[in-house]
Amino acid sequence: MGRTIVVRQGQLESTVASGSNALPGARGRDQEPLSAPLAPHMSHKFKISLSVIPEHKSKVKDSTSGQTSLADRVRQSYASLMKPFLPADYKNTVTPEYIHYTKWQFVHNTLGSASGVLATQAMLYAMGLGAGALPLSAAINWVLKDGFGQLGGVIYATMVGQKFDSDPKHQRFWSAVWLQSATWLEMLTPLAPHLFLLIGSVANIGKNISWLAMSATKASINKTFCRKENLGDLTAKSGSQATAAGLLGTAVGVLIGATMDVSVYTLIVGFVPLSLISLWGNYKSLLYAITPTLNVERARLMIEDAVRLNDNGHICFESARLRTPRQVSEVETFMREVRNIQPNGQRPGITISPMLSHLGRGLPGGNHAKIQADVARMVNDAFNPPSTRQDEKYFIGHMPSSNSGILYLWFGTHATNSDILKGLYHAMVYREMLAGGHKTHSATQGQVAFAELCEQSYEFSQRTFAEFCQAVTQSGWDTGTMYLSKSSRLVDVRSQ
Repeated sequence: MGRTIVVRQGQLESTVASGSNALPGARGRDQEPLSAPLAPHMSHKFKISLSVIPEHKSKVKDSTSGQTSLADRVRQSYASLMKPFLPADYKNTVTPEYIHYTKWQFVHNTLGSASGVLATQAMLYAMGLGAGALPLSAAINWVLKDGFGQLGGVIYATMVGQKFDSDPKHQRFWSAVWLQSATWLEMLTPLAPHLFLLIGSVANIGKNISWLAMSATKASINKTFCRKENLGDLTAKSGSQATAAGLLGTAVGVLIGATMDVSVYTLIVGFVPLSLISLWGNYKSLLYAITPTLNVERARLMIEDAVRLNDNGHICFESARLRTPRQVSEVETFMREVRNIQPNGQRPGITISPMLSHLGRGLPGGNHAKIQADVARMVNDAFNPPSTRQDEKYFIGHMPSSNSGILYLWFGTHATNSDILKGLYHAMVYREMLAGGHKTHSATQGQVAFAELCEQSYEFSQRTFAEFCQAVTQSGWDTGTMYLSKSSRLVDVRSQ
């Protein structure tokens, strides 16, 4: 098209000239791409806005009158006992998954507290508390380990940031793993009492990370159970549940510790089953947490079955096959973080917001010069789209291979949530069409075919995007905030 554009990503700048076969910023065959550092210029427009639902106070009237049977009295006593722990009128104000989530969280918290008691007992034993008065050096060590732990929690919060909202289930799961790993370290302090400060500090860092992740994800998870505006009531009751579980777990831990010999080996025997069952309870509870916001994994699961080729080989969108948040939660992966869409059969993978300076690394086969040329061609096509897509705030590149290749998706600095959703939808449509047998093994011969296929996929996504957005909203998804790309990975594309 005879124009030169400047692509900026984070603090890196690359120049792409139409028709060039050189990598953006590349200077040679075996050398790393060059990028000139720039002053920060991009406005990070995607900010987290968590609206707190005001507390809803509802009253439950007692409809019992006259004589009551023993069964009724038992039910009334049970209801009175549960009143401090469950939201008011919980059968109508929270989702059915809430009770299951609460049940397994109670198991997790109870046994977690019990294992914590045994770990504390082991640490006190390591300091020689059982042999006499607590010496001053032991007290100083105890205070120092707490200080290091709190510092580690602050650093972790800075690093994770937005992920507490985009992947609350993932963060909540690993918070339990961090906590149990920390208590494991505390259990081992009697074996190396001279390393008490080091082991205790590392363990306390793990504990602070765990507590911070639990508190940061609590609102996001609790909000998913609300049917009415009762988040305040639900949050208060979850605090009561955690307190009751902590007290019960402490009692269990004290009882186990009192009935066992004061030995690190006997304490570990009691600790292992408590720790494992606590982790299992946390995992089971998260299966019932439904997250309506969209990250990479949930967006893929939502769209994948709805965009497909029909019996005639034509691409189609079936809104009835669009998965709801509840359906996605049943198959969602939350034990590991998902950043990109992986290949599935003939469907190519989609790499979302890759760093321009890292393109071409790890690509299989071919000589280095050929890979460099293919990547340069892909980048040139992605950031020099046809006139029909000049106004779009997203960019799609395709690297052909022996299968369907790899798709790359970038978002512009001024992309709105609608632009991000449209870019992902277009990429998923293009991915499905590539899987339908539209493969060409020659990069030069197939370039035109792939370009035409990309335009066909764009025309289809443009024509059906309004219907797609309506179906997404009706299915219960929250598109107010999209968690598909880091702000530092957005690109600023300008013509020169």
